[in-house]
Amino acid sequence: MATARTPMRNIVGLSSVSVDDAIDRALIQARDLHGEPDWFEVANARGFIKEGQVTHYEVSLKLGYEPKPAHAEQDPYLNSVISRRPNRRVRNTIDWRF
Repeated sequence: MATARTPMRNIVGLSSVSVDDAIDRALIQARDLHGEPDWFEVANARGFIKEGQVTHYEVSLKLGYEPKPAHAEQDPYLNSVISRRPNRRVRNTIDWRF
């Protein structure tokens, strides 16, 4: 799934509840640190046991971030539409007809 151009990160999530909760915690941490990932892959999952009971789960994730086109951030029309603020320097692309 990963290509040479796709930036990747590795992150670990821990939980005392479940593997799913460990994945969710890792994704929350990834969003806070690096932004929203486009995909993830579970690289490793393990649990720790004490006195016959699982004490916590550890999940290692590989995160993929698709590269964003450099020109999109520099497009004044797109930025004015996204921000919902009119940009007087950008010509409208819609004709008003009465």
